[in-house]
Amino acid sequence: MVTTIVQGRREKHRWSREALTDAFVAFLSASWRHSDIASAHPPAHAQGAAQLADQYVEMRNQLTRLRLLSTTEVLTAGEGLLRMHRRIQEAQSAEQLTLALSAASDGRRVVVAAAKKDMGLD
Repeated sequence: MVTTIVQGRREKHRWSREALTDAFVAFLSASWRHSDIASAHPPAHAQGAAQLADQYVEMRNQLTRLRLLSTTEVLTAGEGLLRMHRRIQEAQSAEQLTLALSAASDGRRVVVAAAKKDMGLD
């Protein structure tokens, strides 16, 4: 009986950690794709705008998963990065786009640091 309980807890912990890892990876991958698209196609370009919107939605969906699985620190970092990506989409000039892309790059580093801390990988 005790063995069954302990194994159940281990399985739940392992599942939670794997789900959290998947959410982090998907969130950051969508962030990178968003930045790559913005670099290749200005946000005002119709094709670029649609692709940016798709990646933004993916980031928002993954952030919802992170809300369920991670700490407040991770969630705060993720929300900040999502706002930075909104600024990329709203950039009206090449200079604004460059600044927004740089901020998103810094924001990804903050998310990674928070994720590593949350997962005990520091």
